[in-house]
Amino acid sequence: MKGFSEYLQGLQYRPSSISNILRNARRFTQWLDRENLTAGQCTYSDLLSLVKHFREQNYSIHNINCHIGGIQHYLEYQRQQGKASHNPAVNLRVKGTREQLPSDLLSRHQIEQIYEQYQPETPVQKRNKIILGLLVNQALVREELQNLEPRDINLQKGNIRIRKAIRLQERTLKLSASQILPLQEYINDVRPALLKLKCQESEKLLITIGESQHIKETMRELLNGLQKKHPFLRSFIQIRTSMISIWIKERNIREVQYMAGHNSILNTQRYVRANLDELKNQLDLFHPLR
Repeated sequence: MKGFSEYLQGLQYRPSSISNILRNARRFTQWLDRENLTAGQCTYSDLLSLVKHFREQNYSIHNINCHIGGIQHYLEYQRQQGKASHNPAVNLRVKGTREQLPSDLLSRHQIEQIYEQYQPETPVQKRNKIILGLLVNQALVREELQNLEPRDINLQKGNIRIRKAIRLQERTLKLSASQILPLQEYINDVRPALLKLKCQESEKLLITIGESQHIKETMRELLNGLQKKHPFLRSFIQIRTSMISIWIKERNIREVQYMAGHNSILNTQRYVRANLDELKNQLDLFHPLR
């Protein structure tokens, strides 16, 4: 399992996730041995037999799907190593659990209101405006914001490189017109001023004030300030899910998958179903026969 463990580390999973996947993969290989099968010989029908075995052992649906997740990773690793021609577990999932769909979504008007009403004056506030612009235009997560460097910004081409995160893919996204001038001012004037205040060099784009270089506390303070003016704002993740939900109404699903950095199209499809649920609720509410 050493090679498989290194493969999972290359996917940048957390140590706890790797441990769970390895445990489930080991159980799978033990089952293969009992059935006199190799990973390359295992078929979709064989996996259904394994699922039946799990059910007979009274495994919960969630537990079964966790096992299937480990099996999917292991068989994909075997496929990439040339020891299996395909991955029969790739579309296998036991239904029965309620899928967690994006909810409490904000409208485009609400998101624009949050961004436009934030009027920066100090260098710290101007940095916060940059953070807010990246949240509402590119739907970034905190880890992606933390990893940004000035060289990731190309003002001439009007785009930004987003580095690979633990659960998200690297991508290059367009900057909106409203971001260009603030970013130019920030990189040329504001960021050097913040570095001077900090008395410390940093390769990060977003400079924090204080001993820590992590922006966790910075974003917490920004969120608290925004919530006082916009009570409907619950979290910055709410902005991300809202923006992806808006994109899915306007763009091709594969384009949205790339923009959101989703590893799997299944993650993006959740937003399609969320929009369908919202439409159904509106029809139920305003249907003329009600």
